[in-house]
Amino acid sequence: MGKLFGTDGVRGLANEFPMNGETAMAVGRAVAYALRNFPAVSNRASMPLGLKPLESSKPVRRARIVVGKDTRLSGYMIEMALASGICSMGADVILIGPLSTPGVAFVTQSMRADAGIMISASHNPYHDNGIKVFSADGYKLPDEVEAEIERLVLTKEMDKFRPTGDLVGKAFRIDDSAGRYLVFLKALFPKDLDLLGMRIALDCANGAAYKVAPLVFEELGAEVIKKGVSPSGLNINDKCGALYPEAIAGAAVASG
Repeated sequence: MGKLFGTDGVRGLANEFPMNGETAMAVGRAVAYALRNFPAVSNRASMPLGLKPLESSKPVRRARIVVGKDTRLSGYMIEMALASGICSMGADVILIGPLSTPGVAFVTQSMRADAGIMISASHNPYHDNGIKVFSADGYKLPDEVEAEIERLVLTKEMDKFRPTGDLVGKAFRIDDSAGRYLVFLKALFPKDLDLLGMRIALDCANGAAYKVAPLVFEELGAEVIKKGVSPSGLNINDKCGALYPEAIAGAAVASG
């Protein structure tokens, strides 16, 4: 095995190292395990995984990790592998489904989770995928924590720590994450302004923002000409998105 993390998380061809199910499960385990040794990452009073809580009158909860994804077919495989790894280390998983990377960071922070993970390869073709990890504040992990996660994945150190019984984690799926993010985005827009009378051509690249992005503009009053809002798992960034601006440029001209 070689190096895992690049400049923007782990990335590669889906179902081959490092983006196969086995490595994704190990990454999930390592993120949960690292929370024990780097409590500053979460800035929370979460119980060190698998250990007895300290004597205190304040309730202590187990660590929680948010997992979101884009619309790639391989996202299902990576999502389940990550969730399995996280639960196997005694942390809970909050699965939020397709949402943009900033949206996953927002949900991580707003739900006061201990970390967040986004499954996405950005503008790459559908057959690629990637894993990005956020700290509790929704920002990229410190380099030393990322290095520790990589070390844990590439060694056998975690094998000696396997919670059993009621110390194994749970997985929860929430269905309103897109709505929460929509409300947050609209709140950023000045309340004395709107988009009434505007016509906006919008390319969602059949990706993670295909639901939220059109709704933001429409609920602010714009007429939206929507492109790339029918993801199939195979058509993300397919002749659309950041690498094909001419597609939405043509739609803007054609729709006036």
